[in-house]
Amino acid sequence: MKLIVNGDSRDFSVRTAGDLLNELSIKRERVAIVINEQVVRRAQLDETQLQENDNIEIITMVGGG
Repeated sequence: MKLIVNGDSRDFSVRTAGDLLNELSIKRERVAIVINEQVVRRAQLDETQLQENDNIEIITMVGGG
């Protein structure tokens, strides 16, 4: 399925937001995901179905000081 992730259109073989993070090797603990301008709760990543041409923003949290 074609998805737009952080502005780049790519093909993925995933069904859920959790699958997408796994395929991209992104740890869930330090990430926020927005699908079509809707924030997805971490607890709902494995339940959130993706659709063709979804616009997804993945934001990683970086600590520092």
